[in-house]
Amino acid sequence: MAEPMTLQIITPDSVVYDGQSTFFVGRAIDGSFGILPNHAPMIIALDVAPLRIDEPGGTSKEYAVFGGFCEIEHNKVNIVTPDCQDPDVIDIERARRAKERAEGRLSHPTPDIDVERAQAALKRALLRLHVTKQI
Repeated sequence: MAEPMTLQIITPDSVVYDGQSTFFVGRAIDGSFGILPNHAPMIIALDVAPLRIDEPGGTSKEYAVFGGFCEIEHNKVNIVTPDCQDPDVIDIERARRAKERAEGRLSHPTPDIDVERAQAALKRALLRLHVTKQI
């Protein structure tokens, strides 16, 4: 088995994850991807989507990643994102209210509703609910 790669998830406020990974799966702006140790150097633009990290020993963790980019070089991965949330810290009720609010705005649009903003809010709320296993 190959040596695990070092993986860090960095936001403007903190280092959300700093550890080893044997495999991770995410979504780029142009589709899903999976990365194993010793991957070729690459930079990936990330979408608002879940990121699953498989750790040595067989455990997995899933995070809500809100865009950014992933840099892979020399078996070291840096994910830089404006926000990344661990499911354990997500307020599920707040995410449900945000989902309902965005769906309401999109189902009854008025001239003063910013449709793109409501769609983005719905996407973020659905991501939070997905990683907390609520949907």
